[in-house]
Amino acid sequence: MKLFNFFFLFNLILFYYSVKCDNIAIINSDITYQSIDGFGGSSAWLGNIPDKGIENIFGKLGLSILRVGIVDLCKNQKWGNYRCIGQEALTAQKASKYGVKIFASPSTSPISFKTNNNEVMGELKEDKYNDYVEYLQSAVDELNKVGVNLYAISLQSEPDFSPSYCSIKWSPKQIAAFLKSYSRKIKGPKIMAPECAHFIPEYNDAILNDPDVAKGVDIIAWHMYGMQLVSQTKAQKMGKSAWMTEKTNDGNDWKSFMETAKDIHDCMTIANYNAYVYFWFKDPKYVSIVDNNYEITSRGYILGQYAKYIRPGYFRINATENPTKNIYVSAYKGNGKVIIVAINIGWPDKNQQFSIKRIKSFTPIITAPNKNMINGTKILVKNGNFNYLLPAMSVVTFVSVN
Repeated sequence: MKLFNFFFLFNLILFYYSVKCDNIAIINSDITYQSIDGFGGSSAWLGNIPDKGIENIFGKLGLSILRVGIVDLCKNQKWGNYRCIGQEALTAQKASKYGVKIFASPSTSPISFKTNNNEVMGELKEDKYNDYVEYLQSAVDELNKVGVNLYAISLQSEPDFSPSYCSIKWSPKQIAAFLKSYSRKIKGPKIMAPECAHFIPEYNDAILNDPDVAKGVDIIAWHMYGMQLVSQTKAQKMGKSAWMTEKTNDGNDWKSFMETAKDIHDCMTIANYNAYVYFWFKDPKYVSIVDNNYEITSRGYILGQYAKYIRPGYFRINATENPTKNIYVSAYKGNGKVIIVAINIGWPDKNQQFSIKRIKSFTPIITAPNKNMINGTKILVKNGNFNYLLPAMSVVTFVSVN
C-alpha cells in the first residue's frame, strides 16, 4: 500500500508540473512580426474637442492615431471656414501637437457627384471621379491651413454597407478603377482603402490581385463588425500597412470592456494589424474612451494599456498567445524595451508564469475594476522566469526595466 501511495503521489507531482509547464507564457524577442503604427480613435461628428479631452486622450492614454471625418456642407450645418472637415480641424490641430498620425475618412460626397442626388446611398458617377479627387484634396488642403499634415486619406468609409445616413456604395470593381487611375492624383497623404464594415475577400482581391490597382493604395483598412479576422500578411508582403480603423463595443459593463481588450489582442495576433483604431472617443449611448465630461473611462484605460506603452515603430514579438483558459498574452519590443500585455477576461484571479530571456525586471501596470493604469510593484525575473497574479477582468502591461 505504501508503495502504491508513493507512486500515486509521484505521478500526481509529475502531472502537476507538466500542466504547470504547459501553461507557461513563453516570450521570444528573437522572433518578430508586424511593426506597430499605433492605437487610436475617432473624433467624427464630435467637433472641437476641448483641451482637457485632448490631453486625456493623447497625453494620459497615449493614443497615437486620430481619425477625423470628411463631411460635405450639408443643410443646417455651419462649419465656419472648414467646408469638408468642420470643427474637427481644430481637434486635429491640437492633436497634432502630440505627434499623432491623423487620417480622414469620407462618409459621402457632394450630392451632385452621386447617381441618386442624395447624401444617403447612391454611387459616385464615373464622370465625377476627378471631382471627387478635388473634394478629397480640399480636405487635405484645409487641414494644411491649420498646420495639420494629413498622414492618410481613405477613399470611403464602409463602401459595402447600406445605412440610412450619409454614405456611398462602391463595388470592388469601382474601388479598383478609382485606385488604378485616380487615387495618386491626391497629393500629400497616404491612400487608404477599402475600409469596409468587415473583411470581404472580393474587395481585398480586387485591390491586391492587380498590380496596377495595388500601386494606388498604401494602407489596407477594414472595420471589425461581424467579421472573421483574417491575417493581413498578404498586403504587408506587398509593402502595405494593414489597419483596423473602426470598432465599437456595445455595453457599459466590465464584460464589454474586456471584449475591447480581447479585440485589440486578436487584431494584433490573429490579423497581424499594424494599427487598431476604436470608433468614437465619446459615445452618447455606450461607455467609450472618455465620458461626456471628457474624463477617461475604464474602456479608455484598457486602450491606454496598449497605446501608452506600445509606441509607433515597435514590433510585435513571439509569445504564447493563450497559455490557459481566459488568459491571452501578446508581446512587443522597441526603444530597448520589451512590453508584455496579459489579459484575464474571466474570473477568478489567475497566477500566470512567464518565461523570457535577457530581461532582469518588469514594472506592471494594471487596469481592472477599481484600478486605472496603476503601477504595481517591480517584478524581478529569476532564471528567465517570473510569476504574476492576474486580477479577474484585467489588463496588465509589463514594461521591462534593465
